[in-house]
Amino acid sequence: MTIKEFIRLSLLKPNKIWTILQNPMKKIKGIFFLLVLIISIPNFLRANEFIGKIAENIKVVEQKFPELSVKDGKLVADQQSGFLYRSDAFNVLFDPTGKSTDNDVSAESNQGIPTIAFLQDHMVLDTVLNSAKISYSDIGELNKEMIHQYIQEFNANLWMVLVGVMLFMFVYNSLLLYVILIIVGFIVRLFAALFMGAWIQMPTSVSKQLTMAAAFLPAVLYSLIAILGVGGGISIFYYLLVTTTFNWLLGMKEFIDIESKKKQ
Repeated sequence: MTIKEFIRLSLLKPNKIWTILQNPMKKIKGIFFLLVLIISIPNFLRANEFIGKIAENIKVVEQKFPELSVKDGKLVADQQSGFLYRSDAFNVLFDPTGKSTDNDVSAESNQGIPTIAFLQDHMVLDTVLNSAKISYSDIGELNKEMIHQYIQEFNANLWMVLVGVMLFMFVYNSLLLYVILIIVGFIVRLFAALFMGAWIQMPTSVSKQLTMAAAFLPAVLYSLIAILGVGGGISIFYYLLVTTTFNWLLGMKEFIDIESKKKQ
């Protein structure tokens, strides 16, 4: 069986996946990673959208910074130039007056959004998971042009952040799918033995092919639902676990019935 035939069977005739037993594929890694890619597409799109929002927000923040400098280890700028910029991606607090404190920074990050603050005596970088203080004395010179350059460099490297996030998601989904296939493989054999009176023995590679075939249509539907945003935040783990199990039992029912008649 070719990959094309496997996909056509999985999508159009899920009740016939048992025919894989008669003509299994020789290699299954391609199908596995195709499945991973399918369930990762919504994550990739969300990551790309999120990185795009970061880039847009950075441009807005960049325009808000006034002329500034550091003198005697303190931030110097127009006393009326302070601002607090909030977004879904990050917060920026700029206050040269000394009124804002570390507690104010923590209050912002406690909402689950990373915050960077330019306070009178120091900078604070709070990533929600941890917080770091940076003395202006350690930075040395700081002015609007330097901040502009830092922002431009950060924006230029955002694509690397996106690639890293997508790679992490792909690896995570690979492990998730592998665990689901193992669990489903155990559940369906147990169900077949207890409720269908059939103990199915087959090579491990063929068993994996049957489970992946059962997961193919649910995976495609999950991605479509997630992309359209109509799934209500359904958990991919439980969704694939339940639908793949059901699809496997449906796809093997005809085979089990045929085998049962042979024994009669």
